[in-house]
Amino acid sequence: MSRFSPRSRVSRRAAGLLLAGLLTACGDDLEPTPGDEQELPENGTHVRHQDNGDGSFTTTVDATSKEAWIGLDLDLGKQVDAAQDTVWDLSFQRFGIRSRGGVSGTGGVQVAVLADKTFAQVTQAPSSGYTTDAADGDDVGADPDTVFQAGDGWYAYDPATHKLSPRPLVYVVRSDSGAYFKVELLSYYDDAGTPAMLKLHWAKVSGPVSGGHVDAAPGSR
Repeated sequence: MSRFSPRSRVSRRAAGLLLAGLLTACGDDLEPTPGDEQELPENGTHVRHQDNGDGSFTTTVDATSKEAWIGLDLDLGKQVDAAQDTVWDLSFQRFGIRSRGGVSGTGGVQVAVLADKTFAQVTQAPSSGYTTDAADGDDVGADPDTVFQAGDGWYAYDPATHKLSPRPLVYVVRSDSGAYFKVELLSYYDDAGTPAMLKLHWAKVSGPVSGGHVDAAPGSR
């Protein structure tokens, strides 16, 4: 005859299940849920980051090469190979800035240009006003009409000093993963006066209330 009644067997089984549940709950507390990890920017050979401590980063891109484009993946905050149509969101060469959408790549990256807000005022991505890089239109030169070069462009040129200075614009970039980042250009020169040492201020922002809408590409109107 068994030592334990059916009732005692059920009780021991219930206790075992309860203990297993408690151990599982503790394990959940100790191990981060996949996707919750905070990615911190990582320095590369041509990209260096400074954590500003407020959720934003100041990044210097060495874009001095006249041949190579330097890619930046905003989602991971890492320098990537812009020679391949993979993972990068923005790429830089001298004063040229491309976004990996439209004619510049298949990432679907979209950019909205905000001229009426400061960097601090932008806490949520707009729901419209996004454009992508377009083929060269009816303008001077044969380069693609990128979002950053559209209109008057991201910089102003001083013919007296032959210097470039960023315009007070904030760019909201929808990355290839669908996340949103605000970006402003701080300077084109480093402290020694070396050109094409682009300094960016950027941070992640919440998405728009409704899905972002792509308007006509720059130069197509």
